[in-house]
Amino acid sequence: MVLKIIPAIYDQLPSNPVEMLLISFGSQSDIADFCSVSQQAVHNWKSRGAIPKWYVKDLCSYTGIPEWMLCPKHFNKGESDVLDGNVNEGTGQDR
Repeated sequence: MVLKIIPAIYDQLPSNPVEMLLISFGSQSDIADFCSVSQQAVHNWKSRGAIPKWYVKDLCSYTGIPEWMLCPKHFNKGESDVLDGNVNEGTGQDR
């Protein structure tokens, strides 16, 4: 399932990026399985309110959530446009 977000509702979404992912995935365990990490790792991301940038591209492709929403520290608003199908490669290393 791909969640497509309409830009007009960005302000109504949770500010924590992991909570945004929970809308698509349903559970921290499902996010962990997708990223091949432990559920505890996802719990830690949620506690910190940050997702490591090397997981962001795959998560954005799967959910349709723009990179800047999942990882605002490393991606600027408008830097990628998942809704139009153009996913920015980002500026960081892959993993």
